[in-house]
Amino acid sequence: MTFTPYDKDHVIAYLNEEVIEDFVPDDGDPMPRPVTAYAYTGPEADGGTLLEVSEISRDALINGVLRSTYSQSKEDAIKTHQLLVREDPDCPQASDYASEWAKFKVDREAAIALVDKWLTE
Repeated sequence: MTFTPYDKDHVIAYLNEEVIEDFVPDDGDPMPRPVTAYAYTGPEADGGTLLEVSEISRDALINGVLRSTYSQSKEDAIKTHQLLVREDPDCPQASDYASEWAKFKVDREAAIALVDKWLTE
């Protein structure tokens, strides 16, 4: 799924998509057929996630997806930790900071790929 404008400051997006092959719906059909189903794990009742988005643009959507995982303060801390490691590569937290930076980069690239997919569908 993609995103849909929700109100002037938000979109609803469907993150963490799980594809369920051969799902048999319990819809009362005496001869149900397996189908491909999709599940989402967002906090909204339908599995969606409200993202704060100031405008419908690539950058704003990427930021919204990132904010669903990282607050601005957390992102700032991660980036500050990288500056600290540059100043003192032997600081006691260097390996922890390297791990958090690696995870942030993966999550950022995933957010970019997701938004780019949304915008080309």
